[in-house]
Amino acid sequence: MVAKFLRIILALTVVFASSAYAKDKIPSLVGKWNTESMGGVMVSGERQSKETHWVPDQKILKGLFEIKTQDGRFVTGTYASERGTEPFIGMISADGKWMYASDTDGFMDWKIINKDTMEVLYRHAKPTDSVVAMGIAKRMKE
Repeated sequence: MVAKFLRIILALTVVFASSAYAKDKIPSLVGKWNTESMGGVMVSGERQSKETHWVPDQKILKGLFEIKTQDGRFVTGTYASERGTEPFIGMISADGKWMYASDTDGFMDWKIINKDTMEVLYRHAKPTDSVVAMGIAKRMKE
């Protein structure tokens, strides 16, 4: 009976410790992040859509991601470039190493390198245009 009780206590300790450990792995990403991406747009129609941040023959895009809210692993924010601003939502992976997000017309995979640096892969495919771009996001010091 005592052995069974000790096994239950041990099991509960492992469960709660694992839960606390997983929670500690989720980084806070709230803040402003400067980005510079390399990539391009492939126009399928007469011209790219108004939401597209890229124009034909452009190779570099500079912008600002602002992660405004974070509730556990769920984040919300905006991306702004010279061509406009759009909202995005995302989820941080359980291991705290990735964030997967979508904006109004595309998808982003973020590799969390450290608390101040992320690598961002962006892509979308629409009837008017397709974009692929990869860059580095650096947290701005407040």
